[in-house]
Amino acid sequence: MPFYRKPRNFTPISIVSEKKATKNGVHHAIFTSRFDKYVGDWKHDLKEGKGTFLTISGKLYEGDWYRGFRHGFGTLSNRLENGKFSLEYRGDWVRGKPEGVGWRYYANGDVYCGHWKDGQQHGYGKMWYANGTYYVGYWKGNLKEGLGMFIQENGNRYEGHWQNNLKHGLGRFYHMHTGQLQEGCWEAGLCVKSKMADIIIRQCCDLPTEYPIPPEQLKNSKKILEESDFWLQQNIGHIDKKLHYCIE
Repeated sequence: MPFYRKPRNFTPISIVSEKKATKNGVHHAIFTSRFDKYVGDWKHDLKEGKGTFLTISGKLYEGDWYRGFRHGFGTLSNRLENGKFSLEYRGDWVRGKPEGVGWRYYANGDVYCGHWKDGQQHGYGKMWYANGTYYVGYWKGNLKEGLGMFIQENGNRYEGHWQNNLKHGLGRFYHMHTGQLQEGCWEAGLCVKSKMADIIIRQCCDLPTEYPIPPEQLKNSKKILEESDFWLQQNIGHIDKKLHYCIE
């Protein structure tokens, strides 16, 4: 009389069911316990490929995914009260954070375009501020660091070194309203040593000085400045080709 004999090697039903439940390929809609919604590609139960993720708070990400992270190119937007979306970031991502090149639109009206690293402004970039000022140059950890040019609301501009978001090192400040150029050294945002000179377009400025600055009387002034201890301590730095036009 035949009897059933359980085979030695078999796959338990629980494991088979778990494999069938693993998400692979395209799914129309997957909802989390928080009622966030994802539509897109999956691989081994992780978001991977192209997908759209909308959180319950109204943040919308559309773009590339890798092993469950925003990774590749994508856009992040915020849902407004009228149902439309306002763009917050568009660019490259690495493991869930902006990294590479991207545009960032801030809630106060500032706009940044440039390089990112680990979710922070890092490298060469440009910032248009809502108050009308503008900066182009280098960043480190969301702060101005290295060579850069800053244009004020009134048109005056500074070209030179920055450190910890402040003017620091060698630089030039153009007083465009009075028609004068100030060259020297800055420390923690303050000019500590400089020389003044008239620029060619002085008479075309809004408030030009009544008389031009008289020529310097000190002999070998440039040599004296270059041999001073403070001047020698300044870091000249490397001028990137992308920034060379604003320094010279």
